[in-house]
Amino acid sequence: MNQEKLAKLQAQVRIGGKGTARRKKTATADDKKLQFLKKLGVNNISGIEEVNMFNNNKPRNSDPL
Repeated sequence: MNQEKLAKLQAQVRIGGKGTARRKKTATADDKKLQFLKKLGVNNISGIEEVNMFNNNKPRNSDPL
């Protein structure tokens, strides 16, 4: 087996430092995000690669106190 390929596979399974056991990485954060999006009923739109979202936190009511 190619040494570069073997080193790449070893780097993927080691989570901690030098003396820790090798464990398979889990994508828990991605799974939680996907579950939340599925719960909202969000569908994939083909052809869109990037979305820019802007947030305006200014109050809409201009009533003085």
